Amino acid sequence: MYKPRVIVNQFLSYPVRTSLFAAILGLLLVMPLIRPPLIISVILVGMLVYLALFFGGRFALASRED
Repeated sequence: MYKPRVIVNQFLSYPVRTSLFAAILGLLLVMPLIRPPLIISVILVGMLVYLALFFGGRFALASRED
């Protein structure tokens, strides 16, 4: 069975992107309570997808090196 690994060093290597990832995820979780314009939601989801792909690529590179 596949067990996902979180490599903390990769998150700590990119503190600005990690904090953006956490902030955007938190914003998107409370967005239904605020009801912002649609374009803001689309931009935030796009940024979250970019950050998820960035960290996924970094984790893939780190797992190959092990």
